[in-house]
Amino acid sequence: MIGMLLVSHGRMAEGMLDSLELIMGSCDRMHTVSLCAGEDFESFRAKVMEAIRQLDSGDGVLVFVDLYGASPFNASVYAAARMAQEGISVRVLAGMNLAMLLETAAMRASSSLQELVAIAEAAGRDGISEPFVVKEEENGEDY
Repeated sequence: MIGMLLVSHGRMAEGMLDSLELIMGSCDRMHTVSLCAGEDFESFRAKVMEAIRQLDSGDGVLVFVDLYGASPFNASVYAAARMAQEGISVRVLAGMNLAMLLETAAMRASSSLQELVAIAEAAGRDGISEPFVVKEEENGEDY
């Protein structure tokens, strides 16, 4: 089964996992790594790499990060490159949301890592919507 790692600023990743488990029940092969205020980047990056090693069962690991280009993202991309040297397949997705985590957790036992990335991206986009669109009143004036 593909491992899932949630990486974020602060405790967001832990909250996402808590919400996911509230809906789906206990989730195997899933961990979080949170970057806390004042934490050394090298230490944080080492935690990300260790979590990936623990999660990999031979099928790879999908890493979800909260924000593109920020420290959790940079640590995860670095870790993915290092893990490739160790023969561990890792993909990193930025913009983590609960919709993508739910869909991915449900599909990861029967999908390849590449398929799971596409599933996560689609679910993440589809999970963003404005349910009510208010039409502006027309005042009858033409410009």
